[in-house]
Amino acid sequence: MVVHAAGSADEWQDVVSRCFIPISFGSFEPGFTARMDHLELDDSISISCVATDGHTVNRSERLAARSEVDDLHLSLQVASRGTVRQGRRMVSVRPGNASMYATHSPYYLDYSEPGQRQLIVQVSQSALDVPPEVVKGRLGQLSLPANDATRVFFTYALDLHRHGAPPQSAQAKEAAEVAKDLAATMIRASAEGARVLPRTRGGLLRAIQDFVSVNLPHVRVDDIAAEFFMSRRTVYHVFEDVGMTPSDYLRNRRLALAAARLIDPEFTDMPIAEIAVGAGFDDATTFTRAFRRQHGVTPREWRAAGTMRELPVAS
Repeated sequence: MVVHAAGSADEWQDVVSRCFIPISFGSFEPGFTARMDHLELDDSISISCVATDGHTVNRSERLAARSEVDDLHLSLQVASRGTVRQGRRMVSVRPGNASMYATHSPYYLDYSEPGQRQLIVQVSQSALDVPPEVVKGRLGQLSLPANDATRVFFTYALDLHRHGAPPQSAQAKEAAEVAKDLAATMIRASAEGARVLPRTRGGLLRAIQDFVSVNLPHVRVDDIAAEFFMSRRTVYHVFEDVGMTPSDYLRNRRLALAAARLIDPEFTDMPIAEIAVGAGFDDATTFTRAFRRQHGVTPREWRAAGTMRELPVAS
């Protein structure tokens, strides 16, 4: 991870040109400052968290015409509001909105409101397993739909950005392949308006983990198999990457849910037996036994301590 800070428009233009592509800036907020936390996974994909004061960005026809790359920007608006314009299309973005635009074509970004923050994945179009006509069709829309594939991709990108990976390491290489697979899945799903599954085992694992999180506590291995059109044996094979069986993973996730609720003020008056059932356990005795085995204390002792602890579960 490389952190770039800028205290002026000129400094920021230099940072963006080095990490992304050459662009021109328009208006700036007085006392403009900016920061980019830049993670490069390989030569074809990087993930950046960008925080800036208000400004506008112009990728002019002249600059676009001189482009030697085919990079796409997959952008998630995290804070404040803005506008993205490319060609004849313009979309407004608010926190939670995602967009996609091409760096080899002119574009204009109006981020003039203060407190801007975006998560930006820059990825080479040629590195994605997506037909060029599909990418072109999606670029014509600019916005990306708020569906499962979009959520899975940006959640994974954010997790990678938070935890990082040593440059040129096997971990970074594997993360890059999964990120590109999930990006391609998102683009295909948004273009086809239908569910599309990742093609790599790591991508499938991430999609399954998202499905589990959304559907806790009442999800079983058979539900996963049915949702992803695979056998139970294949589900177990996918989970080899996290070093545990899917059953163990589901139990850990349910225990994590229960542990969080035990110290959540909203659940203070809820009996432990009800928390057990709400986390997907059949009875309080089974729950207490599993909880003690996982955390070394009973649910009652955990609640009494009243402090959140880091739970040993896969993200």
